[in-house]
Parts: sequence; structure tokens; C-alpha cells
Amino acid sequence: MTSPSTPITGASTASAAPMTLKDILADSLHSHYINDDYYALLRDDLAEWNVMGTPLDQHERNSYEALILHEHWLLDRRALEDWYQLYTDQCVYWIPAAANMPDAVAGNPQNHVTIAFDDRRRMGDRIVWLRTGVASAQLPVSNTNHSNSGFVRVPTARTGEIKIRSQFVMHEIRAGHPMQTLSGWMGHVLVARDGKIKIDRKLVCLVDADRARHNPTFLI
Repeated sequence: MTSPSTPITGASTASAAPMTLKDILADSLHSHYINDDYYALLRDDLAEWNVMGTPLDQHERNSYEALILHEHWLLDRRALEDWYQLYTDQCVYWIPAAANMPDAVAGNPQNHVTIAFDDRRRMGDRIVWLRTGVASAQLPVSNTNHSNSGFVRVPTARTGEIKIRSQFVMHEIRAGHPMQTLSGWMGHVLVARDGKIKIDRKLVCLVDADRARHNPTFLI
């Protein structure tokens, strides 16, 4: 297992040059990495997320916690193109439809329904769809506000990866609709790519994930 104090060396959280929707469409044309091995990786993740974490030191807060907080700052401001660039080329954004996570059986995305399971291509498709301005599920658009706390680093057997778990509460409201409150925990797997810290896998576990949900078309 990697040491809890081992940073991802040689990487920064600096932003890349802005991407346009045309860039995102071209970037996400090919996405063929979700296979049996990738699903096995996600099941291994579930076992590791269940291990006790340790509070972040100051370096980890400045690097890893800051990146996750920045991710949600971008989502709350609908800076979707900038949000997209925080992720690796073989990423996944995953919201299981199972409560009491982690559960390697009920939460297995290979054979169970999910609220969201987006690879790089699907993330790009989602952004382009939201940017059309004619997606009825987002007319009017959702306004969101994220709050994260309880950041801990979870040990992992995979070299070069950092696992950060946190608790979250998110409020979502659209004009003419009641406010929704979502809460649970998140798991972020961070890696170094091209001198920057990127999000490789994001797991969002809602406390009521097994209940019917109104219009989950916004990003959590």
C-alpha cells in the first residue's frame, strides 16, 4: 500500500487552456476502455473505500482537497468545459443506484442499474447536451451548491494513485421546482498526468440512492 504521507510528486493543479465544445466533441470521439478489467478495477475500489482513512496533512489539503473543492466550485458555476479538463482520458463519473455503499455486489456497475455511469465520451456528450439550451430537463437550468467536509486519505494498493473520501451535501434548485437536497459521500481517485493532478475516477454515493429521484440531469 502507498504511504498516507506520499504525495503525487511533480504534479500541480494548474488549469489547462480552455476547451470549446468542438474540442470536447473531438476529444471524446473514441472511448473504448470500459471493459471487464476496468469493471474489476471499480470493484477493487469499492473494497478499498471501506477502509478507515486518515485526516489530510497540510500538503494534501493544499493539493487534493483544494482540487475537489475547485471541481465543485466549477460545477456550481456551470463551468462545464473547465470541469471536463480536470479528468483523465480514461476516467469515469459514477453514481450507483444502491444505498449503503460501498457494496461490491449491489453496487457493481457491470450488472446493476446506476444513476450515472459516464466514461470520457459520455461526459463530453452530457456537456454538449447541456450546452444546447434546448434540453427540456434543464429548462430552466439547475443551480447547485456543494459543501464538502470530512476529507480523509484512504490507503490503496495501486501505485501512483491517491484516494480521497469526503462527505457532501448539495442543494439543487430550478425555477418553478422545489429545492432538492442530496447528501452522502464521495470517493475521488487522483493521479498525475502531464505534470498535473487529475481525477481518474469519481464515485458519488447518495444516502438514498435506492429511492426514486426527480430529474437527475445535473452534475453532482
